[in-house]
Amino acid sequence: MAEVPAQDRLAALDMKVEYCERAIRAGEAARREATPAEPPTAPGLRDWIARVGMLRHTMIIEEGWTPLNHKNMALVVNPEQTIAIGVLAGDAGTGWPAPIKPKSRYPKGQAFANAVAGGDLTLFSNEDAGHPEVLEPETIEALDLWLLLTYRLRQGDTVTVFSELSRPESVSASGYIVDWLDRVILPRQTFEAVVVDDGRDDDGSIDVLVEEI
Repeated sequence: MAEVPAQDRLAALDMKVEYCERAIRAGEAARREATPAEPPTAPGLRDWIARVGMLRHTMIIEEGWTPLNHKNMALVVNPEQTIAIGVLAGDAGTGWPAPIKPKSRYPKGQAFANAVAGGDLTLFSNEDAGHPEVLEPETIEALDLWLLLTYRLRQGDTVTVFSELSRPESVSASGYIVDWLDRVILPRQTFEAVVVDDGRDDDGSIDVLVEEI
């Protein structure tokens, strides 16, 4: 059976490959704004902020989605409130088809899962962010979380970004996301290497809607 193209798979989520590519390009551009006077983690942090901002802006404008904020999580939710998408740094397994599989580059906490159990996530409306709309616990529990997972590989004067949009399944005892319910491998993107860049990524310490194993 022929593999379904990434664009067709993303269409079922009201997503497009170009939306993910746009977010990654924004992150790479933001890295170039870092200066030697900033902390060593500045390029990665700027990248994460720009990726989150562009992904959410694109989904809001193009598809009518809504930003979802809770503690360190920066997600965007579809109008039907069934899907949430965030961004995350992955390891060298990112962007490769099975049997290779990625894991989160850094260990993740369980604040998101705890918030779901307590039903205290808040959805901020586009019209007025000062008047939050509280989601019902059952709505939170029903959200399918997808992550734009990225891994940067620098080779000489170029950087290749491997990426995928994937749905996490489980977190290891040490806090890493290690299993995935579904993965959509995205096209690789190549950029000119950044001079002020120690190669580290940042993922905003996002927590995920999964249970520890």
